[in-house]
Amino acid sequence: MPKFYEVYGRDVYDSSENAVNERKSAYCPFTENTCDGGGNRHQTKIKLKDSELRSFFDSELPSVIPGICSIQYGDETWVVCPRRLLGFFSKLENVPDVNASLHEHEREVLIQAGLPKGVELGVWPEVYLQYGDEETSINYHFDFVIAPIKRNRSFSWLMDSHNISDESEIEIFKAAAKTGKYLKGRYDPDKEQDILPDLISPTIIEVMTASTSGSDKEAGTDIASSFTDAIQGREHNCPGINKRQVWGRMATQLFAKSALAEEWGGKTVWLVQDQLLKNIELTTKLSLNESNESGNGTINFLSMSYNDGEKGIDSLRFKKYSEKDAGLDFNGNQKATDILLPKVNPDKKTLLKAVLRRKLSAVISL
Repeated sequence: MPKFYEVYGRDVYDSSENAVNERKSAYCPFTENTCDGGGNRHQTKIKLKDSELRSFFDSELPSVIPGICSIQYGDETWVVCPRRLLGFFSKLENVPDVNASLHEHEREVLIQAGLPKGVELGVWPEVYLQYGDEETSINYHFDFVIAPIKRNRSFSWLMDSHNISDESEIEIFKAAAKTGKYLKGRYDPDKEQDILPDLISPTIIEVMTASTSGSDKEAGTDIASSFTDAIQGREHNCPGINKRQVWGRMATQLFAKSALAEEWGGKTVWLVQDQLLKNIELTTKLSLNESNESGNGTINFLSMSYNDGEKGIDSLRFKKYSEKDAGLDFNGNQKATDILLPKVNPDKKTLLKAVLRRKLSAVISL
């Protein structure tokens, strides 16, 4: 039966003082914050008021989300939380210190993804891009956008660098920048701002992990029940892995998001566990034994792998980076494969607007 491999970043039965204290606060070591379940487990939230888990968590926590990082299914270990691969979900109100939340496994994969060294980079999480006109509508969610930042530059510099001069359009970008806290106080177009994005060559990181299969509440194999058993030190059986759903969700976005990033002078990198890539290769004709990048029209995969038998923050490391020719023209070729591409490629101003609406999650220098 499937078992939890890591919960809140550790072995769920780890009884060391540090493990117990971190578990009591529902602490995620990857985001260095309270666990949010990877952003997709709110339906499993456990209210602690009348729960048998009340004494196992800090009194100021009214509820917890089961912090399931990974699941062991037979001889295979599957990551099920995207924060396990890439965290960067700071909720700080102020600009983060450089490398304040950068872990070694994250630094390693970002370097392998081709991000520049020795340059201050901003990390924006969950960037929502919306674009529409009379003929098309585009709505995408990017897990992370990473790009250089500029310090002590004016908002007029930012507008000039994107050839934005229309006053009504500038007002739209001003509103976005105020939402993301890049503009504060009385507006002055020539006032130097603390930090502004430089999107000359953005990198989009899409994190894909396995999802859990259906569960049986009566048998106690649903997430909440199995988590409750495990936290109390009892034997537990948890849900299994749904491989097909993950690959289906990834396939619908793979080409479109890669095409958009190339249009903006950057690239999209798909960050996955080696176990997931292995399953994709077993069930499709895709082979990543050799890279065959063509310069344009490229799909980029970056995988991570567990050190055998190890658990915790240092146990998952870079495995392989592969660049594959997409096999289709990102500009369209009047064939059925065009269904994989966005109707139009909005210009970089659309991305800038989306980035300005989001607060910085991290500032890093590799």
